[in-house]
Amino acid sequence: MKQKVMSLVVATVLGATSFSPYVANAVSNQQIQQKRDAINSIRSKKSSVQSEMNKADQEIKHLQTQQAQLDQEIKKLDMAVSETSEKIRNLSETIDSTKQDIEALKKQIAEVQARIEKRNELLKERARSLQQSGGVVSYLDVLLGSQSFGDFLDRINAVTTIFEADKQIIKEQEEDKALKEKKETELTGKLTSLQSDLQELQQLKQQLNEQIHEKDQLMAKLEKKEDEMHEHKMALAEEQEVLAKQEAAMKAQLQQLLVQQQQEAARSSSSSSTSTRVSSGSDASNVPPVTDGTFMRPANGPITSGFGPRGGEFHPGVDIGKRAAEVPIVAAADGYVFRSYYSQSYGNVVFITHLINGQVYTTVYAHMESRLVGEGQTVKKGQIIGYMGETGYADGPHLHFELHRGPWNAQKSNAVDPRNYINF
Repeated sequence: MKQKVMSLVVATVLGATSFSPYVANAVSNQQIQQKRDAINSIRSKKSSVQSEMNKADQEIKHLQTQQAQLDQEIKKLDMAVSETSEKIRNLSETIDSTKQDIEALKKQIAEVQARIEKRNELLKERARSLQQSGGVVSYLDVLLGSQSFGDFLDRINAVTTIFEADKQIIKEQEEDKALKEKKETELTGKLTSLQSDLQELQQLKQQLNEQIHEKDQLMAKLEKKEDEMHEHKMALAEEQEVLAKQEAAMKAQLQQLLVQQQQEAARSSSSSSTSTRVSSGSDASNVPPVTDGTFMRPANGPITSGFGPRGGEFHPGVDIGKRAAEVPIVAAADGYVFRSYYSQSYGNVVFITHLINGQVYTTVYAHMESRLVGEGQTVKKGQIIGYMGETGYADGPHLHFELHRGPWNAQKSNAVDPRNYINF
């Protein structure tokens, strides 16, 4: 049977007057003391479970406080990411504008470059002319070849104009080269700075996103832990409810023993009665025979799954397979039904408490098709309490049978291997 927390959606009313006499033999003070000891043991366990439930409540509150703090941190990070994203968008727009300026500059540089190249050609031509004419001497030739003083002045003006023109060309050439270099350096530096800022902001955004991812993971872990604590608390509540019913059952049996003891003391002679197993009109051939020993087989059929580890989980009982159309299930020992209901995991299930030689035992009969006994009812060893079925979380029709040395609890810590007590 799959081990899951049993459903708490059940009506739990213990009928104080619904049981029949538990024993008909003489009641001893030892029997009464055993009942009282069992009740005290259950009360002690209830107190322990309540303490665990209180701790679970505190842990849940602590986890919820941590989640609230983390939620505020995540909101701050979200705002920081939003601001960083806005900065990135603004820088991206600036970078786009700068790129447009660079494109315009490229055109301007191309124009300047064209002027530079044109001047270079002119200067090259002047250099070739000077080389062919002998350089500066050619200017003297021009001046000395004048025919008159007026011609001489004209030639001086002409030479001066040419010389100044050459100087202006060289100056403009140098200015254009300097301008080109300055603009290229300025815009390249600006673009490099903006790209560096953008990279830094992108890294910051990545860092913030990683922090948010880490916070989300931590939040998920806290939420998971809180869910686990809620499930643990539900299991404790289930255990508390079972213990309360078991305590009520023990109290009812103790009261019955006290009344019987008083009746016996008032009578001059004791009476005895013979108890018989109830057949409920079922097919007697398929009812397991009552055997000697503390416990008997609860149903006929093969053991399909034993006690112990199974599929990565712990199987706290044995499964008995269904090999007939109708398979009756019987009480494994004399006892008191302190729980009979439908559970999401156990399906139709009956819990019986037994007090044997001062030791409390609990037997569980799960996945039944139908239940024939109710809460508060006393049953005898071998009495039919229901029929094998496939209700709840069951893989095929079978009886899941548990034997606990002590009260039942959600952790199944008192579960023992039924095969050590019953000859299957």
